[in-house]
Amino acid sequence: MRTLALLFLLLASATASAESSAHRSRHTDEQCEAPSEYLRFDSDLAVARASVRDEHRLDIVALGSSTTQGVGSSKPGADYPSRLKTELSELLAGVEVTVWNRGVGGQTARDMLERLYSDAVDPQPQLVIWQTGVNDAIDHVPVDQFAETLRQGIDVLREHDIDVILMDMQYYPASIRLPDYGEYLEAMREVAQEKQVPVFRRFDMMKYWLTSGEFSLDELLSRDGLHMVDRSYYCLALELADAIVGELR
Repeated sequence: MRTLALLFLLLASATASAESSAHRSRHTDEQCEAPSEYLRFDSDLAVARASVRDEHRLDIVALGSSTTQGVGSSKPGADYPSRLKTELSELLAGVEVTVWNRGVGGQTARDMLERLYSDAVDPQPQLVIWQTGVNDAIDHVPVDQFAETLRQGIDVLREHDIDVILMDMQYYPASIRLPDYGEYLEAMREVAQEKQVPVFRRFDMMKYWLTSGEFSLDELLSRDGLHMVDRSYYCLALELADAIVGELR
């Protein structure tokens, strides 16, 4: 009997392991992989976690500019918020996932702050992913003003019991023409640390994809040299979904 019981336990363990591996393989794409530190959040998503645990639902507003809108993609549904919904729905079995795309091309952080209530607060999400920064850098918005806008937006969302993830700027080779580009990245990270909200490190991830040879420039960016394309939007959503789920468990 002991032998049979031991055999049963070994078989059950092997089956569980196989199922776990199969589950991971459905959500792993080698080209999309980035260093694990880029996917590690330093701050909590307590509101989103509680909703997933207690209500079995996760409502997300993707607030941003052209990256969120999906400029550069070839078809509807290839934008990162649509892909994110698909990935989270698969990773969070039994959880109803909604992702609203609230991207408006060309907007600065201040523009987004002005529509924060209508686009991000009124839908009553548990989580807002705020992608911003590149247009502030292009328009030479003072860095301290950019940082203060982030603070104000985070405070508004927190007052309404909404978690926040900041998504930083894209990496693109022509950004070297903007000598203060890195200052906006640093300002966002400083505000995130101050306010204890996580940052999704898109800049570092995209730079890694290109410099490691995982992506060619054409696979990463559209012909304008700035906006992402279907494949890079997909990988962005894949890695962001993994980072979110890792924080919710």
